[in-house]
Amino acid sequence: MTINRLLLLLLGFTLFTNSPLATAQGVTTAAMKGLITDAKGQPLPGATVLATHLPTGTTYGTATRDNGQYDLLNMRIGGPYELKVSFVGSQTYTESGIQLALGKTFESRIALSDGAQALSEVVVKGNRDGQINKDRTGASTNVSSTAIRTLPTISRSQEDFTRLTPQSNGLSFGGRNTLYNNFSLDGSIFNNSFGLDAPTPGGQTNSQPVSLDAIEQLEVSLAPFDVRQGGFTGAGVNAVTKSGTNAIKGTVYSYLRNENLIGEKVGDVKIKNPDLKFNQSGFALGGPIIKNKLFFFTNAEITRRDDPGVTFRPARDAAEAQRAVDGQADGVSRVLESDLIAIREGLRREYGYDPGDYQGFKYRTSSDKFLAKFDWNINPKNTFSLRYNYLRSFREQGPHPVAISPNNSTRVQGVSVLQYANSGYTINNNLNSVVGELNSRFGEKLSNKAQLSFSAFRDFRELPDAPLFPQIDITRGGTTYVSFGTEQFSAENTLDQNITQFTDNLSYFAGAHVLTAGLTYERFAFVNAFNLQRHGYPYFGGITPELFLRTLTPGDPLYKRNAFPNRLGVNVPLDLNELAQAGGRRPVKSVDVNVAQLGLYLQDEWTVNPAFKLTLGVRADMPIYDTEVEQNQQIADASFLDSEGKPAKVDLTRFPKATPLWSPRLGFNYSAGSSDYTTQVRGGTGIFTGRIPFVWISNQASNSKFDNEYTFQINGTARDFKFPQVWRSNLAIDQQLPGGIVATVEGIYSKDINAAIHRNYNLVTPTARAAGADNRLIYPAAGPRITPGFTGPEGGFSFLDAGVIVLENTKKGYQYSLTGQLKKDFANGLYLTTAYTYSQAKDVTSNPGEIAGDAFQRNPVVGNANQPQLAYSDFGLQHRIIGAAGKRFSYADDKLATTLSFFFEAAQGNRFTYTYAGDMNRDGVPGNDLIFVPASQDQIRLVDITRVDNGGNTVLVATAAQQWQQLNAYIAQDKYLSTRRGQYAERNGNLSPWYTQLDAKLLQDFSLTANEKKHTFQLSFDIQNLGNLISSDWGVRKAFANNRPITFAGYQGTTDIPTYQFRGGNQTFVNNTDLNSRWRAQLGLRYILD
Repeated sequence: MTINRLLLLLLGFTLFTNSPLATAQGVTTAAMKGLITDAKGQPLPGATVLATHLPTGTTYGTATRDNGQYDLLNMRIGGPYELKVSFVGSQTYTESGIQLALGKTFESRIALSDGAQALSEVVVKGNRDGQINKDRTGASTNVSSTAIRTLPTISRSQEDFTRLTPQSNGLSFGGRNTLYNNFSLDGSIFNNSFGLDAPTPGGQTNSQPVSLDAIEQLEVSLAPFDVRQGGFTGAGVNAVTKSGTNAIKGTVYSYLRNENLIGEKVGDVKIKNPDLKFNQSGFALGGPIIKNKLFFFTNAEITRRDDPGVTFRPARDAAEAQRAVDGQADGVSRVLESDLIAIREGLRREYGYDPGDYQGFKYRTSSDKFLAKFDWNINPKNTFSLRYNYLRSFREQGPHPVAISPNNSTRVQGVSVLQYANSGYTINNNLNSVVGELNSRFGEKLSNKAQLSFSAFRDFRELPDAPLFPQIDITRGGTTYVSFGTEQFSAENTLDQNITQFTDNLSYFAGAHVLTAGLTYERFAFVNAFNLQRHGYPYFGGITPELFLRTLTPGDPLYKRNAFPNRLGVNVPLDLNELAQAGGRRPVKSVDVNVAQLGLYLQDEWTVNPAFKLTLGVRADMPIYDTEVEQNQQIADASFLDSEGKPAKVDLTRFPKATPLWSPRLGFNYSAGSSDYTTQVRGGTGIFTGRIPFVWISNQASNSKFDNEYTFQINGTARDFKFPQVWRSNLAIDQQLPGGIVATVEGIYSKDINAAIHRNYNLVTPTARAAGADNRLIYPAAGPRITPGFTGPEGGFSFLDAGVIVLENTKKGYQYSLTGQLKKDFANGLYLTTAYTYSQAKDVTSNPGEIAGDAFQRNPVVGNANQPQLAYSDFGLQHRIIGAAGKRFSYADDKLATTLSFFFEAAQGNRFTYTYAGDMNRDGVPGNDLIFVPASQDQIRLVDITRVDNGGNTVLVATAAQQWQQLNAYIAQDKYLSTRRGQYAERNGNLSPWYTQLDAKLLQDFSLTANEKKHTFQLSFDIQNLGNLISSDWGVRKAFANNRPITFAGYQGTTDIPTYQFRGGNQTFVNNTDLNSRWRAQLGLRYILD
C-alpha cells in the first residue's frame, strides 16, 4: 500500500469518526478555565459552570472536576459573556461583561460562600489582563476588534495591525524571511503558498484578500509552545472573521483619496504628484436567521484605482533631453519624442504592429471581494460554522522593470526610459475559499474541534488587445531607452493553486492535566505555466534607435535583418511577425506539482499547582512529494560538483525522501510568589517546522527540459533536504506595576536547524586568487561553468546562465531579540502601549529571489559563490520603538463622539550591501561580489575613467589619482566603511539611519436612536506620517545613494590583478523622496446600524 493511499484511508476514517486526530494550524477560538473553591479555599467538585455568549445566547457548560478545576474550550471570541457558577448550599456567583481574546484563556479563581452568607462575601481572584495570563507562555500579540476599528490605517490591511508586534518589520517577524510565515483565516491556510511576489493572496494586484470590515480579531504568534500551532519558522498570523448575533447590525462605508491628499515636499525637494483616483466602498450586515440558533454575517467590498501609465513626457529636442539627464527638467525624459514617433510609424508601416500610446494612458487596479459566514448552535454540545469568501482582482502595469534587460538596466519609465502602452500586461489574482468547523463537547471530560477547508487560487496574466510581437529594448548609452512589444514573461503565464486542509483536535480533561491529541493533513496542488520569451526577444544586448530605424527602412542594407547579433553572435535576416507567430505555434509548457504534509501531535497541559503550569508536547510533520518529472538524460549523464567540490550527480526525477520532522516543545508559566496575578514568569523552548515557497519545488519540474537556444537554469533538490526548522527559546517576565501598568521584558532566541540554501552544482571549485590586498578566490578566466550549455531540442545550444541550482540545507543562522514593553488600559477608555526591541539576525543566505536561480545569484559573496559567509540577514531591524494610543470622547448624551488614536514608530536597521558593479570573481554573475575596502591607495588598482564625446574623441573624465581621493573621502564619511578598511564589506553590513513615523486617525460620530436602534454617521480621517505634514524635514527616510560605488574594470592584461574605477559620489545616504517619506491621507464616510 502506498503512503498516499494510507494517508487517504486515515483521512477518511478521521472524517467519518470525527476522531481525535488533528491539529489546529491557526487558532479560531478562545477558552475559559478556573478553580472553584468553598469559602475556606477547599476545591468544590461537581460545581456547575455555565458561560453564555450574550449576543447570541450560545452556552458553554461543564462541571468542575475532583480538584475543583474546570475548562471550557473552543468558545466564540469577543463577548460580552456572562459566567455563572453554582453549587448546592452555596451562593450562585454571576459575572458579566467578560470579553474573550483570540487564542487566549480567561482564567478565574472563585471562592463561593455558603447559603447563609451574604452575596457580597463571594471572593473572586481572576485574571482580567491579556498580558498576565497563566495559559500564556511564548511571545504573541493580540489585536482586538477595538484596535482594528480605531487605529490608523490607510491601506486597510493586516500589515497596519501586525506592526503592533514589537519584533516585526513589515511582514517579517523575528528577523525571518516574510515567506516563512503562516497566514491563516479562521484557522485555515491562507498563504500565497507558491511564493511569488507576496506572502498573502492578492499581493500581486495590491489587493487585500479579505476586507478589514470582516475581521473580528487578529493574532501574531512568534513562539507558541502549543504544538497545535505549526507551519512557520517566522510567525503564525491568524485572523478570525466576524459572526452574526441576535441583533441586526450593519455598516455601509466608502473611503476616498487622490493626489491632493499626498505630500509634495521632502526637505527642500518638491515632488509633483501624478493624478490618482482611489475609492473603496462596501457594506457588512449580520444578524439572526433563528434567534439563539442560527446566525449570518456577510461583507462585500469593491476597490477601484486609476494611476497614470506614464508621468514623464518625452524631450522635444536634444537640448531638452540633456537638461533632463542633468536633472534640470522636472518631469521630462531623455527620450526624444521624434524617436518615439518614428519607431511607432515604422512598426505600423512595416509590420502592421501598433505599440500603443506613449502618453496619456492609464493603469487600472480593481478588486471585488465577498464573504459570507453562518454560525449554527446545533445543540448545547455542538456548534458549527461555515465561511465562504472570494476575491476577483486585477492590476495593469508595465513590463518587468529589469529582468533580462540590456546591462540589467531599468525599464521603469522616468528620466532614462519611456515605454509604449502595449508593452505592459494585466495580472489577475482570484480566489475562492470555503471552511467548515465543528466544535463538540462529549460529557465533562472531552472536547473536540474539527475543521475542513478548501481554497482555489487562480493567478494569470493577460496581454493588451494588440497583435503579438517580440519584446524589444532599444538602448542608448548601453541602458534601456525605449521598450515595446509583448511582455516577455506574460504570454501563457498562469498559476492554479488548490489547497485542501483537514484539522482536528481532541482534548481530554484528567484532573490537573489537559491531554490533547491530533492530526493535520494538508495538500498543495499547483499547475504552473510559464513560457519565457514565447513571442521572441531578438535583441538580447539591446539596439540603438538609429540602428533599429534602419531595419524599418526599405532599401537600407539592414532592412528587416537582425541589426544586432543574437546570443550566438549571428546576424541573420529577421521577420519580427514570423518570430512572434512561430513562438505562438509552440506547445504551451506547464507542470503539475503536488505536495502533501501529514502532521501528528500529542500534548499535556499540566497545572502543577495554582502558581505553575507546564505544557509538554511533541509534533511530527512529514512532507510528501507526489510529483513526476521526466528524466533529462543529458543532465543525468553529466557530472557536477557539490558545494564541497566533490563529484555529484543531479537526478531531476527524484524529490526529497518522506522523512518525519520532529518538533518537541516545552512551555511554562509561573506566578512568582504571587497569588493575585501581578507577577508572571513565562517562556519555553522547542522546535518549529515551517514550509518553503513551493515555487522552488516547481522549478525542478518546470526547468527539467532544455529550450532551444535559451534555458536559464536547471533545478534539483537534495534527497535529504528538509523543510526549514528552527530551535526557538523564549523567556519573559510580566509585572503589574502601580496604576495598572503592565511591564514586560521578553527575550527570544532562534537557531537554524535546517535552513534552505541554493547551490550551483555547475560551478567549478575556484582555486586561483586575485593578486593584491584583495586576494579572494576567483574562477578561471576561461569560464566558471563545468558545462556551459547543452543541446536544445532543435539542435540549438541551451545556455545555463543561472546554472544547475540544487536546494540543500544548512545549519548556519540565528536570530535573537530583547523587548521591553509597557501597557495600560485606563478605566475611562484611554489605551496606551509602548515597546522597544533590540534584535539581530544572521544567515548565510536570506534567499533573496522568488525562483531558485535568483535566490542563488542575488546572494552577495566573497570568492566561492557556493560557500557564502554567515552575515546579517535581509530581515529584521536592529532597533525599533513603537507606541500606540487611543481615546474615545463621548458627549451630548453620547449623540456625539470623537475618537483620536495614534501609532508611532522609530527604527534603525534597514540594511544594505556594498558590491562591485561587474563580475570581479568571474562566477558569471555581475553585482554579487562584496567589495574590498582599501586602507591605502596601494591596496586598489584604479584606472582612468574616459568617455567618447559627440565628435568621437576620447576625453579623460577622472585620473586614477583623482579617483583615489574621491574614494578615500567616500570611505571616510561612511560610518560603516571607515571601520572596514583592509577588510571585505559584509553582506548587509551597513545600517540605514533612524527614521520616525507618526500616524493618526480621527473619527467623528453623529448618532441618533430610532425604533430602539442606534444609527451613527461617522466621518474618518487617517493620516500617515503626520510629521511630514507639519514640516517637510520631519518623517523623512534615507536611501542609500549608491550600493555599487566601485566598478570592476577587468583584469590587467592576462594577469589576475583586478582594476577598478570609482563612480560613487560623495555621500552614502540621500533623502528618500518616495511615499514613505511623505504624508498621505484618506477620507472616509460610514453609516453604522447598531
